[in-house]
Amino acid sequence: MNEEAIKKLRRKFMLTTLISFVSVMVLVSATIYLINYSSAKTKIRNSLDFIADNHSLFQMESTETRDEPNVPEKQHRYNEKENNSVFFHEFWENLLNTGVDSSSEFIYSVRFFTVSFSPDGKSEKVSTNHIAMIDEKKAADYARRALESGNEYGELEGFSYKVKKDSDETLVVCMDIGTQIADSRRVGNISLMITLIGSAIAYVLVRFLSKKMIRPEIRAAERQKQFITNASHELKTPLAVIRANTELEMMMHGEDEWNLSTMNQVDRMTGLIADLVTIAKAEESDSPDELSEVDVTALAEKTADTFSSVAAQNDIKLEKELDEGVKMTANEKKIGQLMTLLLDNAIKYCDDGGTVKIKVSQKGRGIKLSVTNNYAAGEKQDYSKFFERFYRDDQSHNIDKGGYGIGLSIADGIVKTYRGKIDVSWKDGVIDFTCNLKG
Repeated sequence: MNEEAIKKLRRKFMLTTLISFVSVMVLVSATIYLINYSSAKTKIRNSLDFIADNHSLFQMESTETRDEPNVPEKQHRYNEKENNSVFFHEFWENLLNTGVDSSSEFIYSVRFFTVSFSPDGKSEKVSTNHIAMIDEKKAADYARRALESGNEYGELEGFSYKVKKDSDETLVVCMDIGTQIADSRRVGNISLMITLIGSAIAYVLVRFLSKKMIRPEIRAAERQKQFITNASHELKTPLAVIRANTELEMMMHGEDEWNLSTMNQVDRMTGLIADLVTIAKAEESDSPDELSEVDVTALAEKTADTFSSVAAQNDIKLEKELDEGVKMTANEKKIGQLMTLLLDNAIKYCDDGGTVKIKVSQKGRGIKLSVTNNYAAGEKQDYSKFFERFYRDDQSHNIDKGGYGIGLSIADGIVKTYRGKIDVSWKDGVIDFTCNLKG
């Protein structure tokens, strides 16, 4: 894995980690907010029930002795067979316990008013002793609107109401819920702030730690690249000696199958070493001095012309489909090498009498380069391995074709330096190598 691939993996790791963290933070914050909201709603409803059941008590003057509010005892609504479901039910009730009962002072601090209607809905008895912001006329108007809604519970302009109907009267209790709304909004804002701050801290930590974690891998990749370069340099000397000795033997004793075989293997080793060095260099990013505006159309025309004689010798038709004026900012040598590798591969593995076609088109600031050839045996190939180094298909990628199984790997490395992607597909006897490069 080269340095660029390691950095790309780091970016994916950071993105995955941050998405996971933010998702968990949002889930936790939303859960806290929903529990708080549900608890507030339950508290409001319990308060309304409590006031409705004991409204006569709250109409007394504060100097009078208050009777004990009418709070029904909690009844056990289950038997032994229902223990499991009741456990969760009581757990949820305890989790959202509002504390609104006869021993709670909270109920005497809330702001509310009550309005009683006769069965015919005409006479009204208004009590606004526990609220200063609403007069009797406005209280009656709110109560009538609540009654006309037809709902037992509801909300109306910052008030929550309950309609309790008895045989002799209909009671409407309206309670100011401004404090509860403000508390819920405050919890939501705090949760959102914690999520944003936590996400920012997580990003900084993940960025710092991931950078620290990949340093050994980058050093290992650099050492591997340096090893390839050094090994290639060291191997050149013994190969040169073997070549010189073999050539001397051929001069003294003439050519035979043995020294010819040795020379062929020396040539193969020399080419392999050169390709390994090319792989190492292909994975390096271009320096600003190496970049220029490349006329890709002209370069493709020139590269295809160099293969025309090779294609003719192999009874292969070479076609060009090049858009005019296709340009991109790149290293001209690398783009030319990419075209050479793809055309060389296409001609090697094209069926007898087949056609090789190179296509070039503009794609934004980048280019789309495609090379196709007839390849009847390609239906059952494993194309996912075509860009692996030294990969050869047993049936067709054999030594007689030449090469070392790393040409497409080099092409893949060149494409990645331009933040692009190379794909291979096969359809109706034609194999297609397509490169999308960003300038």
